Amino acid sequence: MPARRERPRIILDWFNVSYRSVVLAGLLAVGALVAGGWYLISYAPSKPRGEALDAIHRAQDKLDEASQYPAAERLDEVRGSARSALAEARDAFERSQWDDARIAAMRAENFAQKAIDMARGEGAVSQEVRIYRIEGDVRVKRAAEFNWEPADRKMTLRVGDQVKTAASGSVQLLYFDGTITTLNPGSLLEIRDVREDPATKVRHVTEKLNWGEVLAETQKRNVDGSFHEVATEKVSTRSDDAGRFRVAADRQSQAASVDVFEGHLQIDAGGRKEQVVSGERVKTDAAGALQAKELLPGVPRLVAPSEGKVFVHEDPANASTGLSWEAVPGAQRYRLVISNKALFASPLYDRDREETSVTIAGIGAGDYYWKVACVSANGVLGPYSETRHFQVTTQQLRDKRDTTPPILEITDRVQTGPMLILNGRTEPGALLWVDNEKLDVYDDGTFYAVVRLRKEGVNEIQLVSQDAAGNTTKLTDRAYVDPNQ
Repeated sequence: MPARRERPRIILDWFNVSYRSVVLAGLLAVGALVAGGWYLISYAPSKPRGEALDAIHRAQDKLDEASQYPAAERLDEVRGSARSALAEARDAFERSQWDDARIAAMRAENFAQKAIDMARGEGAVSQEVRIYRIEGDVRVKRAAEFNWEPADRKMTLRVGDQVKTAASGSVQLLYFDGTITTLNPGSLLEIRDVREDPATKVRHVTEKLNWGEVLAETQKRNVDGSFHEVATEKVSTRSDDAGRFRVAADRQSQAASVDVFEGHLQIDAGGRKEQVVSGERVKTDAAGALQAKELLPGVPRLVAPSEGKVFVHEDPANASTGLSWEAVPGAQRYRLVISNKALFASPLYDRDREETSVTIAGIGAGDYYWKVACVSANGVLGPYSETRHFQVTTQQLRDKRDTTPPILEITDRVQTGPMLILNGRTEPGALLWVDNEKLDVYDDGTFYAVVRLRKEGVNEIQLVSQDAAGNTTKLTDRAYVDPNQ
């Protein structure tokens, strides 16, 4: 006979609790929660809090160093600005405003460094040059050194350094005055002068193009006397305001050409000076003598596909993709360039065409960039259009049931005057906009952005990432532009 299972016993018990005990226990629990929250806010590890605290410590160390120098009217004024900014940082830190504290501390550190430079008698403070974007084989030779080393995005360049691009290489350099210089394939550039006078704020930037081709996008001058200059062996090209121009120099003959796309330039060659304005080209012969000006053809407007268009093909090998642009009066033909890289260092297609559209058959899955320029009857190549990007894929868009927003974070940030460099990460394949401008996202989801800060004081930079299902993540970053610099 099977053994009987005993039913589990249920034991009931109770005790009396007074109303006063309940109230006291509740107060103790609330107190514990408040204390815990206060600890988490004030003392628990936090990345923004830690970054703000580190910035304050760096500023204090720099201010301590600046305070060791004897009193002087101008020096005391700058040190006073550093102390005020540091006090502002500490106040923001006490109010748990980590970003405000970090930005104010960075201002304090910059003021303190400025005071140190002044006390040391460094009348002209040298500024750094950073690598903005790089493609293919690019080499750097440091001043007073003999070896060429591979260029890296983390490099900081200085006066005397040289940058060389191979036939399949291109690089963009970012200067402290906001200028972005693009060194095209097969070129050699030397950084000759990069400085700002602390007293007058006058900025001088000079590059020497030994051979090849460089495209410069200069910014509005901060004060009279500032300029950005690109020199070749025989020609000096100077811009003292916002503009965009191209300088080319032949390696063998040293004959040069200067094309002005926006703004105006002063050309100095063979003892003769000439003003060249937007839409004009001027060339020099091997001796450096200026030739007659020529007119540049207009800029084509791209029609289709739209920026960021995604083509979904079951079999890309048997599909076709169309590109089109508007006709430009006076254009003899059009130069179409297509690449899988944004700088077009190794173009997949680079040819002249008479028509204003093209159909590409059998293009593989991937990301592509394209641009178009006009060629005049005299063979003069005009400025390129904007660069557009499109994607070809064999995968359908993600299930619309996906409701998870993409990740979006800034992993590193560096400010160079009015320019802010951001490194970050989002979801691979996501679309990304920084201050309403579309940005490329690498295959692993990382991105690299350079943002021009629009005003003095605090600037807010808006980042938006959108995945294929339409989910969106927004992020705001802030940077400070010192009105005294």
